Parts: sequence; C-alpha cells; structure tokens
Amino acid sequence: MIEFCSEARHRDYDLAYRGETALGEQLPWDIPGPQPAFVDIERAGLIRGAVLDCGCGTGENALFLASKGYAVTGVDLAPTAISRARQKSAERAIDVAFAVADALELAGYEECFDTVVDSGMAHVFGSGELPRYAAALHHACRPDAVLFVLGIDEQHASGSRLSEAVSRLAEDEPGPGARTLPMIDEDSLREAFADGWTVGSIGEANMRAVLPHAGRDTVVPALLAQFVRV
Repeated sequence: MIEFCSEARHRDYDLAYRGETALGEQLPWDIPGPQPAFVDIERAGLIRGAVLDCGCGTGENALFLASKGYAVTGVDLAPTAISRARQKSAERAIDVAFAVADALELAGYEECFDTVVDSGMAHVFGSGELPRYAAALHHACRPDAVLFVLGIDEQHASGSRLSEAVSRLAEDEPGPGARTLPMIDEDSLREAFADGWTVGSIGEANMRAVLPHAGRDTVVPALLAQFVRV
C-alpha cells in the first residue's frame, strides 16, 4: 500500500482546497458530480437509512444521495471543503449535515449510521492508520451497517494518466500537494477491516478524476469494497 503521511495530510488538505498547492485550482478528486460507482450503488437499492459520506470534500456524493431522499451527513477534515459543500447545499436547496471532523476519530458520532460511502478516503491512510479508520467507522455505525469504499487500485493505477501527472508535479514542483498518488490494495483493506467487519465483496471498479492543470476528465482503475459492520 502506498503510504501517505498523516502530518502532511493534515497540513496540506485545506491548502489544497484553497488552491495553494502544486495541484492548482482543480483538485483531481473534486469532480463536478457524484462518482459513477455510487450512482450505480444507489440505483441498485444498496443505500439505506442514515448515510455518512466520510471524507466528503465539497459534497457532491453527499448531495447526490440527499437528492434521492436519504438523510445524509458529510464530514471532512478541511474547513474550506466543508464551507464549499455548505454553499452548494444552500444553492441547490438540498439538506445535508456537513461538518468538519477527523475521520480517524469521528467524535460525537456513536452508532448513528446505516450506510457509509467513502470516495478516496481510505486510500490516503498508511498501514498504521487504516485500522484506526476502520475502528472509527465501526464506532459511528449501527450493527449491520454497510460501508462502501472506493479507492485507487495500487495494482493497476500506477501507470494511469493521473498517476503520471501527479508524479510529474512532484518532480517539477516539490512541496505541498506534489506527492505520490495515494493508492490501496485488497490485502490492506482486508487486514484493516478484519476486526468488527465482514467482507461483502472487493472488486475492480473505476474512479472518475480530473487531470491537474489540464482540466480534463480521466478514469483511474480503482477498487470497490463492501463491508458489513458486525
């Protein structure tokens, strides 16, 4: 699994949403709409009850699910991201409870959720943090809650256009935001969620993204995992 420094993550993400990193104004993960994988999950009837979008960014997945009638909470570590998500919520007249929160703690949320969606959150955690993330989600979820994790696939995405673009930034503009593309592998997911969760499925998927500084859509090989809280 590609490690992504915790200290750097806390320091850089709000800078990234303010456009103050090497990634520029258009962040690769901040796409103008929900991830297609979660649209498909909703259409399949797999979303139920109270929903948490963990690492919601500027809120597109949360807003999509709320527009379908679900009660949705969206949390993110970056205050700038949450501010933009709240602005979208007001502009679209879609009610979502957006809040600044650390996904490794999720303080104040105890057995609140029946479904969790994670778009590119788990894959930023290193091997030491991913079990903490699984434990925090376990604390926040009710028994039998379902978690869907969408993360960039380490096995297949290393040669993707997005990976190459981020690597070039790291070489040309060293500093905040110019790092190796965060990725995850199936074994890391299984190991991290071994305690308190059962594996429903882990399979290949795609993640929609935007190439930094180019503004063009791209598709990155991803893993889509489903876990059930014990």
